[in-house]
This record gives sequence, structure tokens and C-alpha cells, in this order.
Amino acid sequence: MAASGPMPHATGFPAEGRCSYYVEKKKRFCRMVVAAGKRFCGEHAGAAEEEDTRKRILCPLDPKHTVYEDQLAKHLKKCNSREKPKPDFFIQDINAGLKDETEIPEQLV
Repeated sequence: MAASGPMPHATGFPAEGRCSYYVEKKKRFCRMVVAAGKRFCGEHAGAAEEEDTRKRILCPLDPKHTVYEDQLAKHLKKCNSREKPKPDFFIQDINAGLKDETEIPEQLV
């Protein structure tokens, strides 16, 4: 029996409005959405040097994504991988228990 439903990349071209970068490891095109007038998503923009001369580098906080080198300072302020400030009521290891059973904290005595 024939498979039902259309195959998304049967023609060998990326889907409309999607990245044109071919991911060899997955044997398919990248499925990320591209900006208007662009061929590649932000992650694969480095693959198209003719479109963009800006250099992308790995994020120092999380190397799973890249960022433009000239926008690194701005990115570090808003990156989701940055360490967030702790609330005023936060006390590190408050419920961790005693390291030694004979140890009695000075505050409880």
C-alpha cells in the first residue's frame, strides 16, 4: 500500500518560509522559520557568507546557541542561560541538614 499524506521534502527543496540549510546528520532541511527576505534562519546564517558578513560566535553562557559577535554584550544581559538574581528570602542550603549529627549551629544554642 502507498503511504497516505504528502511527504514534506519529497522534491528536495525546503518548505516555504523555512531555512534552506540542509542538515546532513538528519538528512533533511532545517525546519526553523526565516525572516522576510532571508534564506537561512539565525542559527545557519553563517552558512551564507554572501548574505551576511557579521561573525557569529558561541554564547559563553550556553554553547548550544550562537550570537553575533558585535551584539555579545547586549545578548549576555538577556540570555536565558544567565544566572538570575536570587530573591531576598533565599538562603543557600537552608534545608540541607547538618553535615555531622553532632554539629549544632550556633544560632540554635
